[in-house]
Amino acid sequence: MGLLNSLHLKLALLVTTAVAAAGAEAQTKPGCNYTCGNVSIPYPFGTSENCYIDEFFSVNCITTTSPSGEATTQLIYGSNIPVLNISLDPPEVTVSANVSYHCYNSNYSYHRLELSKFSISNTENRFTVVGCDTYAYFRDRSSTLRTGCSLSCGNETRFEEAGACSGVGCCQTSFPQAIRNYNITLESFNNYTEVRDFNPCGYAFVAKEGSFNFSKRDLRDLSNTRQFPVVVDWAVSNQTCSEAQKDARSYACKQKGICKESLLGYYCVCGDGFRGNPYLDTGCKDINECDGDNR
Repeated sequence: MGLLNSLHLKLALLVTTAVAAAGAEAQTKPGCNYTCGNVSIPYPFGTSENCYIDEFFSVNCITTTSPSGEATTQLIYGSNIPVLNISLDPPEVTVSANVSYHCYNSNYSYHRLELSKFSISNTENRFTVVGCDTYAYFRDRSSTLRTGCSLSCGNETRFEEAGACSGVGCCQTSFPQAIRNYNITLESFNNYTEVRDFNPCGYAFVAKEGSFNFSKRDLRDLSNTRQFPVVVDWAVSNQTCSEAQKDARSYACKQKGICKESLLGYYCVCGDGFRGNPYLDTGCKDINECDGDNR
């Protein structure tokens, strides 16, 4: 009986895996890669010519091998931005970004994120600074806009319980809409002289809200190898819906697809009673509205 149950379980897992793979494959063009590692690649994104709608939606599936021989497969946007997830509705890409740091011994690393056509979501992300003798700012590279905060505290400071970023040792701030490229800069007021024993460096990063929980030990070492998820907004074109619909050849919303607008331009969703990929012919499938799972 135990062997039979084991066989049933293995069969169920194989069926589940096959269904998941078929669902992911249905989201892209025939003959195109539909996954990279554990990330699905829905059209208009793609990894090869004729698999993406234009060059701004081109992504690369790269496999690297560590010195120990362990292989890692990652989906990459641009030259070096790891992709964690691609969503059609809402139109978002979750990427991975590094932590910037500045230390008393002149060791530092300042990071930037460059997105030629997409933008950093100002509703899903926060700019976070960690330190006790630190000020940092987030700068939009296309303008003079800067936002940030400064932090000053001592060894005797009573820090909040883990998870709180309340302005003591850690602060968070929002930033404006439609930021495509940013730089992060950090400095220290007194080179960490009075706090060096428990806070030798300052740290700053953009991250999806809720992905970082502050604790006092982060002041000692918020590792520079650590990365956080960042949510990026995208649109299929910078046109309005009315502008895009004038050219049927380039209009991205296919059968049963509906055009919606954002600050970046327009994107497509499946109409009521349908779900799937509105950028593909017959990509929006009729759903059973009596079924409990109609997401």
